[in-house]
Amino acid sequence: MQVSCNQCKRKISSENINVAKDTAFCINCESLTSLSSILSSLPSKSFDSTQVLKGVKVESEGQTWSVQASHRSFMALYIVPFTLVWSGFSLSGIYGSQIINREFILEQSLVGLPFLIGSICLVTIALMSIFGRTLVSYEQGKVRVFMGIGAIGWNRKADWNSIDNIKEGDFHRTKYLALEGKQRLNFGWGISSEKRYFVCNYLKSKLNT
Repeated sequence: MQVSCNQCKRKISSENINVAKDTAFCINCESLTSLSSILSSLPSKSFDSTQVLKGVKVESEGQTWSVQASHRSFMALYIVPFTLVWSGFSLSGIYGSQIINREFILEQSLVGLPFLIGSICLVTIALMSIFGRTLVSYEQGKVRVFMGIGAIGWNRKADWNSIDNIKEGDFHRTKYLALEGKQRLNFGWGISSEKRYFVCNYLKSKLNT
């Protein structure tokens, strides 16, 4: 198995690897790294980036590449009808009557705020379950992470060379992916476990090239 330095990406020779002490020394950049952290950044041996899953799109041209995963899921069959019923009854009852009567009732409007906020959250989740996507792209040394619908959503950038590892995390039983290095970028909530596995291993394969 080839072991490469997390810092300079050069191959580390076997004589500079100490399994017992869990260390790997790179003579090129003179950095001492945990061997286990390097191994955890490697893609699975059985992973094949050419076997792209349905709902996943991979593009590579020259020095640029991207991997995109759709958030579309069967959850939409449940969340969309529930959102329509919740929003329809709660908002029409509280605000609809005011609009029809062309009047503003402060107390009634304030009581309706939690229902309004809840409806906005439900609509967002419903739209993401149908049209949402997670996109990770690389160009000119920068990696861009995007989560949203179309061009609207959450967007972050980082130096690709500063990324040491890609991990799968768990927060209150919600799975996500994380780019770890000088900074940490969490993303990938809402995509299926199969898509999350593919994206994670694809990014690991790019990290070690």
